[in-house]
Amino acid sequence: MDFPEGSYGAVAHQEKSELDTYVAFSTEMEKTKLKLHGFSNYNVPQLAREEKRENGLQAKSPAISLMGSNLEKMKEAQAWIQRILTPQDHHIIENNLILYLGKKEHDILTRLQNTLRVSISEIISLEKATLEIKGAQADVIEAVMNIEHMLCEVQEEVARKKELALWSLSGQWTNWQPPNQDEMKKNTFLKCLKLSTEEIQAQKKQFESCGLQVVKVEKIDNEVLMAVFQKKKKMMGERTQGKPVSHRLFQQIPYQFCEAVCRVGFQRMYSAPCDPKYGVGIYFTKSLKNLAYRAKETSATDELIYVFEAEVLTGSFCQGHQLQITPPPLSPGDTDCHDSVVDNVSSPETFVIFSNTQAMPQYLWTCSQDRVQPRDYSSRPRMQSSQKPRARFSRGSSVD
Repeated sequence: MDFPEGSYGAVAHQEKSELDTYVAFSTEMEKTKLKLHGFSNYNVPQLAREEKRENGLQAKSPAISLMGSNLEKMKEAQAWIQRILTPQDHHIIENNLILYLGKKEHDILTRLQNTLRVSISEIISLEKATLEIKGAQADVIEAVMNIEHMLCEVQEEVARKKELALWSLSGQWTNWQPPNQDEMKKNTFLKCLKLSTEEIQAQKKQFESCGLQVVKVEKIDNEVLMAVFQKKKKMMGERTQGKPVSHRLFQQIPYQFCEAVCRVGFQRMYSAPCDPKYGVGIYFTKSLKNLAYRAKETSATDELIYVFEAEVLTGSFCQGHQLQITPPPLSPGDTDCHDSVVDNVSSPETFVIFSNTQAMPQYLWTCSQDRVQPRDYSSRPRMQSSQKPRARFSRGSSVD
């Protein structure tokens, strides 16, 4: 979907351009901070102008100072700011939540084009969904900030709907009754584990042997997800007459979606493969080595990457094909279907499922492709809060 391209003016002097860019960015950050004022659970990075800069730039020149106590959020914020302030006349947002934009959101995009000197193009393909914003840098920044905030709201709306669906399914299968949804959002889903424990050390060595340096590991504890998953596992086990139905598999997830996975489980929109050649589903890999290799290809500029270890109900599987949206029948004309599809039936490494209830996230591994010194994280649980997606030049949304 293409929006009419608006005209945009030139900037006469480089210094004026840099100052205009900084002012536009600071203004939009201030607007966003006011909009998100109610979310006080996080130590949100604060922006401030410095009188002097360590890199030798002259005093009183525009500067941004980041302050915070969370390693991941600080690094994501730094990377996002560097990308958005890189001199350019266009910016690309790659985010599958774009598929969920409705009339209200498209009206916002149209209004941004009419009020700012930018053009916005929406591009949808089988592999990904993107928005491309073009215009003068200051105008692009203002438009991107507004779009990122809009995607933040869409992400939360989608997550709440999926959460309600999970609760409904859990209530059908168990006697568990959910409390108020806002109260449930305060639940603890992640708990930091000590890297020194024997079990974690053994798994840590597996990551390191693949070139992934473990910075932190957290255990996921979500009663609703587990109840639905265990019921699905029991049903599958009865059908396969006690044969093993699950595998320990891995999936890399962008930081912006990590807490959403802990909250509502794996979703295709949270981590779509670059080439879904085995079907339109949720992809997992058995090989950490292959995951690390792909991360170096697709996330080479990311200092930290995030890997979920999950128990995945693969059950009966068969060869996957690109156009599959559900597993095929066990045999032609059969009403029963396979549970998943794979890349190679005789020796599978890639598994694809088509229902998020077939996977239970167990651990979240925060890793570095370079050697980052592990931090001494406390074992206190991490609290869930409203999602604020991050921005990545190649595939992202705004900083958390």
